[in-house]
Amino acid sequence: MTRSVDEASVCELLSQAQQEDIGTAEATPDSGDGYVSCWYSMTLDDDPDPSGYEVTVFDSAKALRETADATDVMPTKALPLRLGGRSAAEQISYGDQWSGAVTVDLGRDRYLYVEKYAKGHSVSESELSHQARGTAKNVLRHLLAR
Repeated sequence: MTRSVDEASVCELLSQAQQEDIGTAEATPDSGDGYVSCWYSMTLDDDPDPSGYEVTVFDSAKALRETADATDVMPTKALPLRLGGRSAAEQISYGDQWSGAVTVDLGRDRYLYVEKYAKGHSVSESELSHQARGTAKNVLRHLLAR
């Protein structure tokens, strides 16, 4: 399933229609040791208040743990949940930017991470949660169909 996702295909995990639905201005792939990502930006690069989504597929728990963002945030405790019949966790973080993040266990030591980020106080906690979960469900459907 996730082995077929690479930097060339990671931004295809959301269809063009789904990208339009979330307001994507630009989709930018990225990769590193043990992961591939797509950044679905809703704002232009020079915007002082960026917003958008990060979608990352990790090849191992080690790769997932080795990523950290260098922002000064205050995260909530992770909330366990089921998404698409799979174990998952959601976490909301506060700071200059707020984010709602969902991590889904794909099995075989692989993980999907979806984060919705926006300027602090520009979107409610419940909306961040709804947007992150909805996007994670869409990506999960694409991954399982591969």
